[in-house]
Order: sequence, then C-alpha cells, then structure tokens
Amino acid sequence: MLISAQTLLGGYTEMKTTIALAALLAAVPAAAVNFDQGVDAAAILEQAKAAAKADAKPEAKAVDARYLGGRRTVQDCVSVSFGANDPAVSPTFSLRSTEYIEECYQTGDPRNGGGRQCYERPGRSYHELASVTLQDRQPLLPWERDSFRVCLDGPWLSIYDIETAYDYRLISGGSYNGRYVLAPGRKTAQRPDPVGVLGELDSSMKFSLKDKWTSYYAGETIEIKYALKKHVENWFDPVVAEGAVTVPVAESYLVDLSKSSGLQNGKKYYVEYSIRRIGTVSTDKFTRTLETNKASRAAMSLAFNR
Repeated sequence: MLISAQTLLGGYTEMKTTIALAALLAAVPAAAVNFDQGVDAAAILEQAKAAAKADAKPEAKAVDARYLGGRRTVQDCVSVSFGANDPAVSPTFSLRSTEYIEECYQTGDPRNGGGRQCYERPGRSYHELASVTLQDRQPLLPWERDSFRVCLDGPWLSIYDIETAYDYRLISGGSYNGRYVLAPGRKTAQRPDPVGVLGELDSSMKFSLKDKWTSYYAGETIEIKYALKKHVENWFDPVVAEGAVTVPVAESYLVDLSKSSGLQNGKKYYVEYSIRRIGTVSTDKFTRTLETNKASRAAMSLAFNR
C-alpha cells in the first residue's frame, strides 16, 4: 500500500503534539486539570511554564569554567654589523622564540564578587638558524657600518635596517628562511664618526682639537659647539663660557677660552663639546657630547696682567 508523504507528515505531526501534550499534563499538578470540562492545551502550557519557573534554581547555568584567555610570543633578535674591512657574510646564529598561553578559570559566583584567575604557561617553542650576506658589497668609509637586526617572533622571521651606508634591498630570505641576502642600492649619508674629532684643554685655557678624517671632508665645513665648565668637587659644575664656531675643515682647530670671565688661578676646568659636519659626506647631526681632560688654570705673570 502506498502512503503519501503528506499523510505521513500529518500523522507524525499529530503524534508529536500528543506526546508534547502528555508531557505537559505530567508536569502540571492533577488538581490543575478538570477532565470533565475538557482539556485546554493553552492553559496547561502556561501552567507548565509557571511550574518550571518556580522550580528553577538561582545558580547560573553550568558552563565549562576553563577557557582560553590569550596568547603572546617573546621574540628573539640578533644585531648584525658590517664594518669597512669585515667579511660580507655574517656568522650563522641561532634564534629562539617562545609562545606563552594565558588560561583563565572562573571562580565563585560573578554576582557575589566572583571573578576569574589567570596564569600563563609556555606553549610552542620556535627555533631558526639565520645569517646575513651582503651581495655585491660596496666600499664604506672607515667609520661607517652597515647594521641590521634579525628577529624571530613565533614562527615569523624578519630583518630590519638599523643604520646603513646604502639603501639595501632583499634578494632572498625571510618568512621561514633565515638565510638573508641583501644587495646595496644608492649611497646614503651616515652620522659622522663620534670620536673623529678629539679635543684637549691646556693650563692657559686654550681648547684645541684634531680632526682624524680631514681628507674625507675636504672643502666642507665643521661646526664645533662647546661649554667651558669649572670642576667643583661633590657639586654641580657651573658653565663659565659657551658658544659655537663654524670653520673650514682642517687638521686642527683652536678655540681661545683664556679671556672668559670668572676664571680663577689654580682651579680645574674642562670643556664639553660636540661637532657636526656640514656637507654631503655625512649627516649634519651633532655627535654625542664628549669631555676634555681637566686642566688647572695657570697663574698669569704680572707683565701679562698690566
């Protein structure tokens, strides 16, 4: 005998309704149903809902209290630097990066001051070998360096310029390959040698400087910024005189500070100074501040004071 799908569906629906109604009748107290007057399904449903609500407990719905709070990685970096006379290939070095996973647990009832407690545990550990090669290496000035930083952060490798004398482009390496090969582009100016010009103060308060790299800066100028200070034991050193001079590049420079006001015979003095190159060879930023030796001012003769 063939039974249509519609007939089957209707019978199934009727059966489900009967089962559901029976369940509702079981959930409602017997006194709530008057079989002599028939069954009001809508009324029974409302009573069942009310009964379920009355039986509900105040505790929150049970859930898995353990859940993932987050994760982070601690990167590992190595700086690689090439001087003018260094090989074009760095040694191979090892990088390790560790992943940390935060896990949190719900404690107590959040409605009564409860909260969560978290802790970190080590996760995966990543390890890579890396190196840097400069392809078609170009010459550097004696004080210049090409410096890079290679980092492993989780599984990801990367390389950054710290300071370079050329615009380098990546030829190969990266992502999961730490064998970096870089090629130079156009020349760029770097900071001047921070100790390329060194100063000295003598007892007559003459501040003299010698330039180590005169030949590389021929035709350019140099600015010398200085501050003459009096040395005071266990106290701040006051500035006696300060200023700046701009002169053509030469092998030596002299700044006469002997006529600075307030100088005292026998007292110790020194000079704080920095220089900047004005031209195209280097950037025009001042170098870090250096100090000369401490010199005691010599007593002047009577003939000089007349």
